[in-house]
Amino acid sequence: MALAIRRWHIYSVDLEPRVDTKPGKQRSCLAVQPDEFTEAGLKSTVVLPITSKVIKGDLFPLRIHLPSGTAGLKTASDILIDQILAWDNSLFKQEMGSLPESLIDQVKLALADFLDLA
Repeated sequence: MALAIRRWHIYSVDLEPRVDTKPGKQRSCLAVQPDEFTEAGLKSTVVLPITSKVIKGDLFPLRIHLPSGTAGLKTASDILIDQILAWDNSLFKQEMGSLPESLIDQVKLALADFLDLA
């Protein structure tokens, strides 16, 4: 049975194969697409990949830091704002948890800044 993918939730997603700067392997991703698109039957979801290769320092708007334990993540991680992907819903393997409101606000600001929408 397919997962009910929801915005601002983190999922384990199969991103194989790796191509150039596109991250490969199964990794955590944050769903950022509004729920209405998934509910309307869209077969893919826009996500931001998450990496456990944390870079110290303020890299806003390119990365948003997630402390260990956030939304089911076992290690401290960074959301990769500049790696926006649309990925087939069938490749979403497991829901890990939802992002806290304070981090949702940071992601929204980072996306608006990175995409020059502010």
